[in-house]
Amino acid sequence: MMRTFSGQKTKTNNPLNNERGGSAILVAITMTALLSAVALAVDVGMLLSSRSEAQRAADSAALAGAGSLLVDEDNADRARNTAIQYGGLNTVRKTTVTVLPEDVDVDLALGQVTARVRRTEDRGTAVTTWFANVFGVSQVDIAATATAQVQPAGRATCLKPFAIPDQFLDVDGDGEFDVGVDQYDPNIHGYGSDWRNAGSPGDDLQGYTGDFGRQVDLKQGGPTNFQPSWYYPWDVSDSEGAPSTGGARFRWNIANCNTAIVSIGEEYWIEDGNMNGPTRQGVYDLMDQDSGAYWDTFENAVGGSDWAPNWEGSPRIGIIPVFNPSREFDPGKQPVEFTNFLAVFFEDMQGGGQNQQVIGRIMYASGIGGGTGGTGPGIGFVQLVE
Repeated sequence: MMRTFSGQKTKTNNPLNNERGGSAILVAITMTALLSAVALAVDVGMLLSSRSEAQRAADSAALAGAGSLLVDEDNADRARNTAIQYGGLNTVRKTTVTVLPEDVDVDLALGQVTARVRRTEDRGTAVTTWFANVFGVSQVDIAATATAQVQPAGRATCLKPFAIPDQFLDVDGDGEFDVGVDQYDPNIHGYGSDWRNAGSPGDDLQGYTGDFGRQVDLKQGGPTNFQPSWYYPWDVSDSEGAPSTGGARFRWNIANCNTAIVSIGEEYWIEDGNMNGPTRQGVYDLMDQDSGAYWDTFENAVGGSDWAPNWEGSPRIGIIPVFNPSREFDPGKQPVEFTNFLAVFFEDMQGGGQNQQVIGRIMYASGIGGGTGGTGPGIGFVQLVE
């Protein structure tokens, strides 16, 4: 029997056609949910980043404000204004931070400065969202708080390889420390002490408050004689504690930051070579890093610095240790125990050979906590406590 076909397709109910439609709907729903989740994640990430930026600004403001108390421990207005200034050097979402006077608390008794950074709706500075608008959230308040405190310091890093004798009460007025006659206590007579404030006998009536801005010789020639008034090079250990010797390393330690921790009350080795060549090279290397900087005697501050107005960050400001002026040295490599730290601005290099002098200006020192032994006046460190 022969069958014939008309060529007309018979319509069938193919389940695959229904599945294709359902899949499209499911994909659309899934993509919508996925895109919403991604959008919210972007906003959340942006807000977390904004919060981190605000915290960084608050940290900066608090640390700077507390740091100003190292310079002027009784000046709350200066601490507040410094915190406002440094907070304003930061941005949140590429918008400059505004720190108001009421955002900064200063506790002189505790040596603390608390700074708050706020981008809030009531100030008209809330952070705008990108995708959360869909859910009715167009902006979010961001706030951060930090508290920094000045504390006594017994250690410091980035020290330069020079050491000078501390100041003392020169009873007989001969300019040399005479055991049994002259007096020395780093907390009473040393650089930066109240005894040396402007107008006091220790200040020689030269007008340097706590020695800030006083010119001092950091190194004089070579070790042709050994006496307490001599200005010594010394060996800065490397970060592992091993002695860092040799002319090339001595030069490097002048021009760079040696991260080895140096502690008050511990012994370090005096360099028995004159190091005149490495000294000259290292100081010039250091000065070249901020070549336009100079000491402005009228402003009692560093002028012409590439780091202005925050010239305190210039690489030409380094830390050197001081030692007991009664310490006597014999020729050769000798240990010395430091009693305090000084921050100095490396101002100039004068003369040559045995007449070579490294000239500096005394700043206020900033160290780190811990260490053994006592700490002298004017030395502290600033750390975040909240």
